[in-house]
Amino acid sequence: MLEVHAPHQTIHTWKDFAIHITTIVIGLLIAIGLEQTVEWLHHRHQLRVAREQIFRELEQNRQILQQNLEDAGKIQEELARDMAQLRAYQGAASPMNAKLDYSWSFHRTPDAAWQAVRQNGSLDMFPYEELKLDNYLYTVFGSIMDAATSFNTQIEIAAAIAKRSPTGVLTANDTIELIAATSQAQGKLAFTVRLLGFEEKGLAAKR
Repeated sequence: MLEVHAPHQTIHTWKDFAIHITTIVIGLLIAIGLEQTVEWLHHRHQLRVAREQIFRELEQNRQILQQNLEDAGKIQEELARDMAQLRAYQGAASPMNAKLDYSWSFHRTPDAAWQAVRQNGSLDMFPYEELKLDNYLYTVFGSIMDAATSFNTQIEIAAAIAKRSPTGVLTANDTIELIAATSQAQGKLAFTVRLLGFEEKGLAAKR
């Protein structure tokens, strides 16, 4: 808080008055300047901390991206083998008895740093182009998690159909239903992989 104190000596002339007013004005300007400097330094510190937090989080997401791409590739191969076996048995006279694999693995992309800087107001200090790219990336992260959740749910449905029989022998109806469920899982996984490609391009642009 800025405080202006009354003069300790009596003002007798206009010259004394002018000197006194000038002293007050200079003091006020110095105080305002110091206050603005402190605020500017505080904002710079906030911006630096926010950038460091997001940088570390994006580095973590780069590692997770590579793991998710690798896992997604393996799952696509598993689903393709499952579909090939299901197609081979479709229409056969005997029930299907084959080893099907509906296991999956997917790692969540963290966004704690992004949520923190959104809440503390640090994003207001980001340059527009930097903010635009970060917002794009975290929007893609959210879309990936939504798509992955949908895919994970679908592959669990397929796994449940495959486990209906305690002996592992599927009826003709089970086989038909499982083909449909597997096909849907493949489609949802393909969409998730496409989003991972968007993430990969966005993270490359962030470097």
